[in-house]
Amino acid sequence: MNLMLLVAFLFLKTGEKFATQEMAGQTVGEFTACVAKAIGDATFEPCVLNSPLKAVEFCTTKKPPLGIVTPGFYLAYQKALDIEPLLEVRRQEVPAERYVVVVKKTAGDGLDALRGRVLATTLSAEERYITGVILQDKVTELRLKAVTDIEGALFDLVEGAKDAAGAVLMEETAWQIMEKDPELGPTLKAAYRSEELTGALVVAFRGNAGKLDWCKVKGALTSMNKSAEGRQALGNIRVEAFEPVNEPRLKKAQESFLGKEK
Repeated sequence: MNLMLLVAFLFLKTGEKFATQEMAGQTVGEFTACVAKAIGDATFEPCVLNSPLKAVEFCTTKKPPLGIVTPGFYLAYQKALDIEPLLEVRRQEVPAERYVVVVKKTAGDGLDALRGRVLATTLSAEERYITGVILQDKVTELRLKAVTDIEGALFDLVEGAKDAAGAVLMEETAWQIMEKDPELGPTLKAAYRSEELTGALVVAFRGNAGKLDWCKVKGALTSMNKSAEGRQALGNIRVEAFEPVNEPRLKKAQESFLGKEK
């Protein structure tokens, strides 16, 4: 009889209000169960979080060997948590991972539009990723406002709400939907568009590997979209496929994160 490994699994999506154990635990659990079935000798206990600090605490106490995390988390903690990227996530209906800065149409263009304005974002807990990678260190004295509802932040901007931020950082694919709104579209514009960025990463926490076979894990994940059961599990977490990491793009992000590239 083969012994089954019972291991923790981290699922982190920073700032996403639905990325909690209560809201998404069952869905992510169904996904990890599908992966475990393909591996054959492991069972996962997933934890869904939207806070990098809580993710670090989880890694310290539960010692997961595997996880899916934001690129900002990987870049910030790769050395401290001994993280190795295994695969990159390609999301459903997201041809390229980019961010845009949305402002009123009366504002300036480019990153000059941020001058003197507060930037609302769900990624406020990953400030260095925003300033160094998304904005390429081209903005000084950036002030961030943490939000969990991007659509609400856009309407606050349009309506001139008392506590509204003067700009909103959001995923480009989300903006492409929002700009079609009859109230938002005529009033707002994307003043800045980032370069194509690294997607979420499947990562190994090397110090916690134990007997988990990374080759099996990678094989199970990359072949998930070849079966109906796998495609269903992927669809539930809005993933199209797991692909090899784009190493040049990740290296460039790392250099920008560390301030080596302007």
